[in-house]
Amino acid sequence: MGYNSPKGGLIKRYLSGFKSFRLSAFMVIMIATLSPAMICAGDNDECLDCHTNPEKLKVTEKTEIDPITGEIEVIPLVIDEAAFKKSAHGGEDFYCVDCHSELEDADLSEGHKPNLKPVDCITFCHDDPAEEFLKSSHVKLMKEKNKDVPTCKDCHTGVRYEDSGIVVKSPMNVPRADDPSHRRFTIESCGSCHEDYFSSYRNNAHGQVTALGHTTTDVPVCFDCHGKHTILNSSDPESKVGKEKILETCGECHANAHESFVMHVEHPQIKNIGYYRNLLAAIKNARNDPENLKNMLKNPQTILCVVFVMYIGILAFTFSSFGLHSLLTWFATVRDECGRKGHDEEHH
Repeated sequence: MGYNSPKGGLIKRYLSGFKSFRLSAFMVIMIATLSPAMICAGDNDECLDCHTNPEKLKVTEKTEIDPITGEIEVIPLVIDEAAFKKSAHGGEDFYCVDCHSELEDADLSEGHKPNLKPVDCITFCHDDPAEEFLKSSHVKLMKEKNKDVPTCKDCHTGVRYEDSGIVVKSPMNVPRADDPSHRRFTIESCGSCHEDYFSSYRNNAHGQVTALGHTTTDVPVCFDCHGKHTILNSSDPESKVGKEKILETCGECHANAHESFVMHVEHPQIKNIGYYRNLLAAIKNARNDPENLKNMLKNPQTILCVVFVMYIGILAFTFSSFGLHSLLTWFATVRDECGRKGHDEEHH
């Protein structure tokens, strides 16, 4: 049977169809495995073409009401492209229409109205972490004490620079989780409520390094130790800084961490005058409440404070003695010089 015979032609068509099917299947697999960025590359170009050029915009800012807090905000419509691309929303797999869905498939050749729907981050994308945060004991305790519960924007916010040089918050430019600026903002955000803990954090090795501006992932900030959306009291068995998990938490950075290592004082009170007052009050009231004094003396904070006072005392004594010695030496030198000068005048 020849290849060009009727049966051969049938085989030829069959093989040709099989090749076409195989090619089609290959293309389908390739498209399915490509990332959205590769399929829809340049989806943001049309938006950025206008919003990075004030001359192409009819208005450069608008006013809207925050859907969560009810605050009135002035939103700039001019985008700093470099800052946006560095932000969590500026990646290659994220598009403007993911938030501004009403513009999807819209004809933007003539522009669009600036009064778009307010973006609700929780409903759109971040419902799981929001639910985790709102159901946490941290939020529950704040509500019981009538404290204002932080919103997403209080911790997850970027900045923009006005023409006047003023720095203002910009949710659109929210940095990535490992961005040093985001890590610095969270320290300040936590410290705005937990002032005592913020102060004592600045007294330990971690806080001293961050105070110098080093807030990379190599140096722990508040949420690295205490958790992000679920923040628990250290007495809770599930707490990252509780007795059951503190070794694991420290071990994330310190590979050789052991039982003695985690006994260090995370928030030293060495510069907290209130702690010294409580200690003195416990000593004065020792007869009436010996148990309180006993607990104070057993507290590692007390040992640390006593060592700190001794250290400062030794430094003060050393430098004051050195200063006094230098001053007396100077007086002796002046006296000898004056005596020598008078002696020389008598002989002349």
